[in-house]
Amino acid sequence: MLSLRRGIGCFRRFINCNACGITLQDKDAGKVGFYIKPKEPIVNKLVKLEDVKYLLFSQELQKAKDSVSVGSLDELRKLKSQSLICKRCNDALHSNTYTKEGFARFSFGKVLEFVPRNSNVVHVASLPEFPFHLVKEVLEDTNFKASLVLTKGDQLVKDKASLQRKVGLFFRDFLKYHLRIPTNKVIATSAVRKWNIQTVYANLSSSNYLLGNANVGKSTLINGLLQKFSGSKMDVEEQASGPAEKQIDTSQGQLAGVLHIPNMTRNLQAFKIGDKVVNDLPGFTTDLNEVDLDDIIEREWLDKIRKTDQFKVKKLKKKTYISLKGTENGGCLTLGGIFFLVPPPGTINQVVKYIPGTVHQFTNVAKGLEVFKLCNESPDHALAKSCAIKPTFSSIDTYARHIIPPFQGSIEIVFKDIGYILLRSTGKYNFTKPYEIWVPKGIEVCVREPLSSLIEEGYKISVESRGKEPACPRTRPLVSSTYIVPQDEINPLEKMKTMYLQRTERDLSSRRHHNVNPWDVVKTLHDEPPNLYWYYKW
Repeated sequence: MLSLRRGIGCFRRFINCNACGITLQDKDAGKVGFYIKPKEPIVNKLVKLEDVKYLLFSQELQKAKDSVSVGSLDELRKLKSQSLICKRCNDALHSNTYTKEGFARFSFGKVLEFVPRNSNVVHVASLPEFPFHLVKEVLEDTNFKASLVLTKGDQLVKDKASLQRKVGLFFRDFLKYHLRIPTNKVIATSAVRKWNIQTVYANLSSSNYLLGNANVGKSTLINGLLQKFSGSKMDVEEQASGPAEKQIDTSQGQLAGVLHIPNMTRNLQAFKIGDKVVNDLPGFTTDLNEVDLDDIIEREWLDKIRKTDQFKVKKLKKKTYISLKGTENGGCLTLGGIFFLVPPPGTINQVVKYIPGTVHQFTNVAKGLEVFKLCNESPDHALAKSCAIKPTFSSIDTYARHIIPPFQGSIEIVFKDIGYILLRSTGKYNFTKPYEIWVPKGIEVCVREPLSSLIEEGYKISVESRGKEPACPRTRPLVSSTYIVPQDEINPLEKMKTMYLQRTERDLSSRRHHNVNPWDVVKTLHDEPPNLYWYYKW
């Protein structure tokens, strides 16, 4: 939003950062919105590169060299006036220099202050990280007219046609039967690939507010719409005659600010796209006290994980799968310490990862952490480049032991704001104990049935039944939280049952198989997965 202050006989408009939307100021480098005020050369001819640097601000140097003749002050001034950004955004965008304090989180309530009652709200959530980032309260809030847009679809489905026809159908039925939210306004897209952008635009109202967690792709979605339908950032100047809209050419850097670091946007930014207005909002964090990934994972690894626009799924799967055996003596697989997957003894497993980085296998979690501790102490260690965790997370007491509820066949394990892996149990079914996954305390984990398979199978069932059957299974839970148990727990299945009954105490309609011996359920293979003790609190 634009801030105004009264001058002599008129209003003076504050300039806002083109990247994050915050009001700019050039007086105090220690305060929010500080920028370096461009310095215009005294002479008419530009003879030094520093002159251009001061005039355009550092991020416009290449543009100046490529498209503007030296000495063309009018054109340089025009570029300067359209592309100012604050020092925080400049350092992060062009030097990858930032602090987590500089990219502070916004609470859900704080972001809602930007949204007027009865507004058209587009809830944006990341498809590959489902169910994380899908906030039920947004879709249920009667103060809004809400629709759902699922982003980053190219990281889950193979082509545009599947994204357009199948994903929306599946999630409309999922919302109806699992969350009891009837809606037809569900669209899946990939703004990076320009998949389904036209459908998103067609379903927008005349005025819209994008609401979602940090880093789910709101600003990228706006840029995809701008590039497809053209438009401009709205810059309102309040004068004596009333508000006037100032259209700015998006070709001159006026797209929404996009960065792999969460919490880039700090203020409402309005865009006129075609005949519609789209308001980009700061991303919210549902729990401001949750652990920051910057405190757990090394910067180099975290940057690779967050730069999802550079993901090449085929490259992430350098091998079709990674083999992992569970033995009586142990065995685990780790991705740099971000997680340790521990299979039950006697199992043969395949793991497909959708997270950048190299995996390694160790005898047990303690041995793996011992190696990573040495890596942190010695940069010359053979596995130093394979260590993703910071030194403070090199001991086992900094990890949480997550028990995965029983499953049949395959599941996907999802790590919030990190990505997911596919776990497939092969060979003869023989349940001996649950799978475990150890992660640094503070990283959220859940499991789901393989999402792309669910979408494909559901679409086929719906088409063959001519819509009489839903596009998603409605008789069993499809996602579940894990169960964090003490590290010395010797009977995790029984402990899981106790925790499941506690979790569903106020949600009795979600209870399944609670009156039977859990071993009676898991000892045999079922035609339909029983998903014993699967439960996710929305």
